[in-house]
Amino acid sequence: MGQQILDQTQLAISKLPEKVATHVTMVQESGSLTYEEFLGRVVELNDVTAKVASGQEKHLLFEVQAGSDSSAFWKVVVRVVCTKINKSSGIAEASRIMNLYQFIQLYKDITTQSSTSEEPDESSSSVTSCQTSFWMGRIKQLTDEEECCICMDGRADLILPCAHSFCQKCIDKW
Repeated sequence: MGQQILDQTQLAISKLPEKVATHVTMVQESGSLTYEEFLGRVVELNDVTAKVASGQEKHLLFEVQAGSDSSAFWKVVVRVVCTKINKSSGIAEASRIMNLYQFIQLYKDITTQSSTSEEPDESSSSVTSCQTSFWMGRIKQLTDEEECCICMDGRADLILPCAHSFCQKCIDKW
């Protein structure tokens, strides 16, 4: 019975437009994520980005924003800070704050990319050298391009602490 429901759910998701299916999958994943798994993913991203950035001038550091995970409703309020650090000077060059949903998207992007990439060769060295900037750009894209979760069309004018975002048109209708 349970497997049949799971199969029907997966079939329904597969028939959705790609953007909606991705959103549904992320919501499902965040719903089943435990706090320990979340912390493990933060550590894993630090390990993956450090490995890719070895021998490079810059690297990314992920950490849970202090106090943002102290509630029973941590999934709603937790924030992950990603800081781009110049290794030679120790100076933080850029920093972005992500909610859980954005963090899960980035986690999937980075782990998928790092697992599919082969051992670096001469042709990929230029890609690796700018990987930190590329990932920081992806974080900026995730945090800047919020869209309305009702119409999924308008740019978000209001983002609630639970990470739901709404455009003014939908807010006015409501």
